[in-house]
Formats: sequence, C-alpha cells, structure tokens
Amino acid sequence: MADVVDHAQRLAEAHLARSLAAARVPVVAGVPGICGDCGEDSARLVDGLCAPCREPNPRLPRRF
Repeated sequence: MADVVDHAQRLAEAHLARSLAAARVPVVAGVPGICGDCGEDSARLVDGLCAPCREPNPRLPRRF
C-alpha cells in the first residue's frame, strides 16, 4: 500500500517532467530593426515587435 511519501515522490517526479518539457520550448529567433508598434530601434524584434510591445507590463508605461 502506498503511503504519503510515495504519493509525494510521484507528484515531484511528474512536476519535474512537466518543468523539463516546458523548458525545452524553442525560443523564436529575433532580428534587429524598427518596432512596428512603437517605432523604436530594437536589437531583437519578433514578428516585427520589440519586447515591451509584445508583452506589455501594465505597471510600466509603454514607449512612444
């Protein structure tokens, strides 16, 4: 019969497997250029947008 420690071990192994799978997601290659949204020059654009325009943080003002 499995006890609490066995269940915790299986849960930890499943969590580790999910974490490793999530870490293996490829990162999209970026290109330098002008952001299509804010017009700022950026060293890395993905789909034509810089990082602040791709994932805006509501606590920080956007650059214009």
